[in-house]
Amino acid sequence: MPIEPASVSPSVSCGACGEPTTGEDARCEACGRRPAGVEHAEDVLESPEAGTAALIVLGAGVTDRGHRRRRNEDAFDLVRVATDAGDVVVAVVCDGVASVPGGATASRAACDVAVAAGREALAGGQDLDEAAAATADAARRAVAALAPGAGQAPACTYVAAVLDTERAVVSWVGDSRAYWLCPATPEDSAVLTEDDSWAAEMVAAGVVGAQDALSDPRAHVITRWLAADAPDVVARHRSWVLDDTGVLLLCSDGVWNHLPDPAVLAAALPSASTPTDADGVHAGALALVDAALDDGGHDNATAVLLTVGPAPGT
Repeated sequence: MPIEPASVSPSVSCGACGEPTTGEDARCEACGRRPAGVEHAEDVLESPEAGTAALIVLGAGVTDRGHRRRRNEDAFDLVRVATDAGDVVVAVVCDGVASVPGGATASRAACDVAVAAGREALAGGQDLDEAAAATADAARRAVAALAPGAGQAPACTYVAAVLDTERAVVSWVGDSRAYWLCPATPEDSAVLTEDDSWAAEMVAAGVVGAQDALSDPRAHVITRWLAADAPDVVARHRSWVLDDTGVLLLCSDGVWNHLPDPAVLAAALPSASTPTDADGVHAGALALVDAALDDGGHDNATAVLLTVGPAPGT
């Protein structure tokens, strides 16, 4: 159920198949993929046809260029996959590294390939953990293949979730984050990932305190990323039990730099209860991106929200 974003020029070509991208939702009409660098885009995960399941995963994503960047180098994607054990959702958020050329291409390629790899792994009978590993490895290889030569390697960060109605496996490289947000009790919200950044590593090593590390000019320098020249790019993973008390958030640093505290993020959601339909999840993702833009919008901002809700007809 794509939501119409800002218009995209008909002359834009799909980076995957080369065909013109003329769809109203900025996706390629030939292969279904979205081009890199779309200034604003929104997607809502389509609900499956009515079946026997009482619960399904709901999801929505929003990305925006922000107020200060010349282009949007963030990307996201999410897809529902039918398996013998029930539906599974794969969701990915990537943030292009601005200090090297090709960040938008890297983030778009990583999302497209990761989602395709997750779908294939799940269709082949792999479990959530195996599918999460497959998505991360596919994204790594796709971005590494983009390097045209020495010193010209496009790069991006990566955070993804593979989830059913009971459990999520989150994987990440870089400083895009995953959060568990509890709208009814914001104080119970938590960060699920650990940043691959100078500040996080200095704090973990006990070199400096958190406040001093975050105030250092090097605080947000990332230490791991996806690229041909990236060091140690095996994604880290964490498993999380899902229930109906909260929502899983994947976001780029353009969101959490403005709202880093999990409780503040949860309080920024438009309702004090967990959304139970697709419209509510979409409104939540839009509210978090809008909150980052209202706070200055210094960077590209992307948020994907995922939660467990009632299946259609139940």
